[in-house]
Amino acid sequence: MKKLSLLAVSIVVLVIASCSKERIELKPQLNSYSSPNAYLDTKKQDEQEFIIDGSQGPIIGNQGTTIWGGKTCVRLPNGDTIDYPFTLKLVELYTPADMIYYQMPTVSGSRILATDGEIRIRTFKNGTELNLLPGCAGFMVSMPNDAPVPGSRKKFYGYNAGSIIDFTDDISALLGVTTSQSAFWGVDTIGYNSIIERFGWINCAQLAGTTSGSTLSFASNVDDLTNVAIFAYLPATKTVMQAYNQSMGIIPNGSDVKIIAIAVDANGNLFSYYQQLNVIASQTIQVAMSQTTDAQLTALLLGL
Repeated sequence: MKKLSLLAVSIVVLVIASCSKERIELKPQLNSYSSPNAYLDTKKQDEQEFIIDGSQGPIIGNQGTTIWGGKTCVRLPNGDTIDYPFTLKLVELYTPADMIYYQMPTVSGSRILATDGEIRIRTFKNGTELNLLPGCAGFMVSMPNDAPVPGSRKKFYGYNAGSIIDFTDDISALLGVTTSQSAFWGVDTIGYNSIIERFGWINCAQLAGTTSGSTLSFASNVDDLTNVAIFAYLPATKTVMQAYNQSMGIIPNGSDVKIIAIAVDANGNLFSYYQQLNVIASQTIQVAMSQTTDAQLTALLLGL
């Protein structure tokens, strides 16, 4: 009887071990992806380059951004003045597709921005990046808009916040000095116009929503999301958000949101995920990537 009992126990243990092994073997292998950055870089707006020699009129970008400026308020990093010529470089992002390709979300701290576009202005002399002299009214910028609203949009300046770019309208805190320029964009025949106080990223925007709302998290039973770029577009405010570590927020409750995820596998094949939802509470979205084409994804982003 003792031998029989030991035999029975052994059989039960073997059966359990076999079932456990089978469960482990049946666990699905998650699809893995490479970084989509190289693909996104091929789609993003080019940085335009202009030579300023003091004799030409305003600079006009490919999408209509107009810039008036000269050497008066431009300085080397050590504070020295410069002579002509010098180089100005411009990036224009006026559509959600371009903001997604450039991975430039429109947020300020924990609040979303209702935006009418973001641009980046950089200047160089013999390869050395230059600064704009604080308080010097030397650069006027107009950002194109068919229906600008006076007093509605403020200047938000981009700054490094860890590995990402955040935006703030507190230019005095960025510069360390108080400036006399209006914080708001004016309007002209082009759209919104203002004297700028700092080179770099500049957003024509206003704060939207509050510091309360809902957050979105992303998970998947079929895909490893580590290298998947995930974005949200809020049509009502023309806001682009990006997920970091598979999470994003804060989104005002009641917002209609379009979720777009982009990935590239080791063979260069393109994958995407798209979902529309109305955000009323924090939630985790289950993502399942599907193979797509550049033409299909481009049409999706241009149709946002």
